[in-house]
Amino acid sequence: MQNSILTLFLTLTGIITLVFVMVFLSSKNADANQTGMKNALQKRLLFLLILFVALAILASVTLPKSPYYQYKDEQPAKVVHVAAGQFYFLMSHNAIDPAAPNGEPSVELPANELVEFRVTSLDVNHDFAIYNANNKLVTQTQAMPGYVNSLRWKFKDPGQYVIYCLEYCGPGHQIMKSTFTVK
Repeated sequence: MQNSILTLFLTLTGIITLVFVMVFLSSKNADANQTGMKNALQKRLLFLLILFVALAILASVTLPKSPYYQYKDEQPAKVVHVAAGQFYFLMSHNAIDPAAPNGEPSVELPANELVEFRVTSLDVNHDFAIYNANNKLVTQTQAMPGYVNSLRWKFKDPGQYVIYCLEYCGPGHQIMKSTFTVK
């Protein structure tokens, strides 16, 4: 899935670049007797070059650090299935049946080992945001009906982690939270 999103992004970038180049090439210099910007094509070319260099630098710095590529070559030590609903999270080491959803009362995960959360929603869009004991956001992903998002993470610090929904999902949104323990 991540590769197809990256391919789509790169394709759209190519199309936008092609449009900019076509506009540039179709532009004409103003006649000497006309008023207006002098050397417009040179200024546009300079602007486009600066823009493309800045975008290339930005992409080369940010894309490799994308969370989609983090831990991609490792096998997870644990897989946790998560189903979000109004206004609760169900977690289980086994797949959760949407027709009869049921989770485990408590989930324990290993420290310093890769954990994969497979997150979905049973009703509306939710957010699956994990906070540490200091109330600092560790990682997050969307929980969407009919789709499973995979979130991989290594928890370095043992302790209790809290899960909040960060996307408004209805009048009980503020009470939607759960916890798990890392040992």
